[in-house]
Order: sequence, then structure tokens, then C-alpha cells
Amino acid sequence: MTAWLFTFLVHSTLWCGVAWLGLRLFPNTHARLRETIWYTALAASLITPTVHSLTPPDSAVWRLPVPAFVAGGEHGSGGEPGHGEGAAHASTPGGDEAHGGEAASAPGRLASAGTVWVVFAIGLLALYILRLERLRRRLGDREPVTDPRASRALATLGTKAALNPPPRLTESHNLGSPVALGIGTRREICVPVRALHELNDGELRALLGHELAHHLRRDTIRLAILNVLQAVFFFQPLFRLAAREVRSAAEELCDDWAASQFEDRFAMASCLAEVARWVVRSDRHSPVPCIGRRRSQLELRVRRLMNEHRSPRGPSRPWRHAGAVGLLILAPLFAPAVAPGADRSHEDRRTPEHARQPEHGQPQEHEIRERRERGAAVPAQRSASPTFITQRKDP
Repeated sequence: MTAWLFTFLVHSTLWCGVAWLGLRLFPNTHARLRETIWYTALAASLITPTVHSLTPPDSAVWRLPVPAFVAGGEHGSGGEPGHGEGAAHASTPGGDEAHGGEAASAPGRLASAGTVWVVFAIGLLALYILRLERLRRRLGDREPVTDPRASRALATLGTKAALNPPPRLTESHNLGSPVALGIGTRREICVPVRALHELNDGELRALLGHELAHHLRRDTIRLAILNVLQAVFFFQPLFRLAAREVRSAAEELCDDWAASQFEDRFAMASCLAEVARWVVRSDRHSPVPCIGRRRSQLELRVRRLMNEHRSPRGPSRPWRHAGAVGLLILAPLFAPAVAPGADRSHEDRRTPEHARQPEHGQPQEHEIRERRERGAAVPAQRSASPTFITQRKDP
């Protein structure tokens, strides 16, 4: 697991960094394409480490060497050739003791890091669930909307969106910005009570159309997945950047969908400007799709809607999906293989004395045996203890 997490950190930094750099170079990219790029980067960040954990390192185009204990390797495995019992007795005691201490401390550090990750991930997931519970309690006073204007507008938009059944429409006094709640048959749109009194017909249609677009796109599920990924992989700050960019693109797409239903971008822009005055502090960190989070973002969206020079049209859905699938298939080939590099100092320590190469000029044992059989003179070996070798003279 530790090896997978380290590989994930390397690969997610690569893919999210490439996505961020590409979109910085082309800032006018359509929101739909931006969203696809970020989703592809997030998916590749999870797929490529998993593929590399199941395949040999040689299958990748390039390799990133790391210490063996970080990549999940084990020092001192007994199955290596040349490291049998005899070699173990002949090895240097001091080197073995030092290496034994390193090998014993490395798994302990990895286990501690894994424990810290699990504890923090569980804590952040619990915090996300607590935020959902706080929102539920905050909206405990909500009631069904009885305003005929809102009912007619929602029925018209529901027919165009082909949502069956249409979302339930409620209102709450404790809400500053409208939100989209639930999935499937429990879809719901909750709006502030003041929206039914301070917005005209066009602005009210735009507001309901925006929230309906969130349900049409299943943003309630997507945002929940992004929140879970941020909690589990909290050590990757680029995931927070990706989630923020995905939310921003989703809000722009919902603005465009709502404005296109009645061909009135001015009504959508006017609605956003009005909602900007209602946003309260608790709306900024809403765990569900919310039309208004920060006033500065709402101002940028208003300017984008009122700008005559719109962003270029993005590629169609089949092309985007085909491109994303193709990139995900090729991603494991170009992602670096995180594998342990060669540890020369460790190899030197593990090399037994009798297995090392003899010094220059000193005969090896098999050479001495052959010379004795031929009756040739055998040169004396250099040794710490005196050794006498009888030489046999030729007749």
C-alpha cells in the first residue's frame, strides 16, 4: 500500500500538473473541455498507479529510481543468490549490524506513515459527513413552495430537461443561496424565501434552470465523489485545485444551460448579481451544488454572460469521451515507473570476503591445484600467517 501511495503521489502530481499547465497556456478553453481535462487527470491519477503495481517496471517508457524501502522493496532477502549461510558467516559483522538497524527502522517508519494517513483520512471523511449533517439541520425548516410562478417555471424546465420525476421545490429561511439536493427520485431544489419575492419572472426561471441543470448533469454525485477524494488523498494539494476548477466549470455550464432555455443571458446574469447580495458565510463551503459560493466568482460569471465574445465552442461529447478514454489507455505507458534503484554501498557490505576478486598477482585456488598436478612451481601466497609450500624440482 505504501508503494502504491508513493506512486500515486508522483503520478497525480504529473497528471494534474500537466492539466493545470495546459489550461494556463490556453485560458479561453471551453468550460466543457476544461471539465473533461480535469476529470481525465483525476482518473489517470488513480489508474496509472494501480496498473504499475500489477505490471513490471520495465513496461513503462521511463523509470524513476527511489530508495528500495520507499518503493516497497525489502533489503536483505534470503532468496538472493550468493547470500547463503556460508556467505552470511563470512560477511562483515559491523556492516551487517548497521544494515540490520536500517532494515528494521524502515518498515517502522512506513507503518507509522500509513497509520497517520488512515487516521487523517478517516477524520476528514467524518468531517465531510458532519458538514452534510449540519446542512440537513440548517434546512430543517424548509417547506414546499406554493408560488404558482415557480411551479409553472419548474414544470416547463422539467419538461425540457426530460427529468422524470422532476425535482421537488422547497424554500427555507436559513438559506442564502439556492442548492440542489438528493439523487434519483429524491431530487430537490431548495431556494431562499426571498428569491420568490425579490426576483422577477425571468430571473426566477434562470435560477430554477441553473439548479435543474445540476440535477441533469448529476452534479450532486460528482461533487460528493470529489469531496471524498479530497478527504482520502488530503496529502495531494493538486486535488483541491482540481475540485475547485471542476466546480467552476460546472457552474458555468449550468449558467449556459439555464440561459439557453429561454435565450436570455441577461436574465441569468441579473439573477447572479442579485444572488451575490444574499450569499452568507455558511454558503461558501457548501458540500452540495450551490449557485453562489463567493461573490468574486459570481461577478466573473456575470461578466462572462454579458460578454459578447463568448468562449469558443467545445468539442462534441463523443469526441471528448473518445479522447479521454484514449488518454487513459496510453497514460500507464508514459507514467514513470517508481522502482528501487541500485544500492551499491549495500551490495559492497553484503559481499563476503571469500567471494571478492583476488588481488592482482595472487593465484586462485584452482590455478594452484592445476600447477601442482603438472609439477610446476607454485608461487607463495601472501598471507598474514607464515605458510610453507614445498616446491618440486623438475628432473
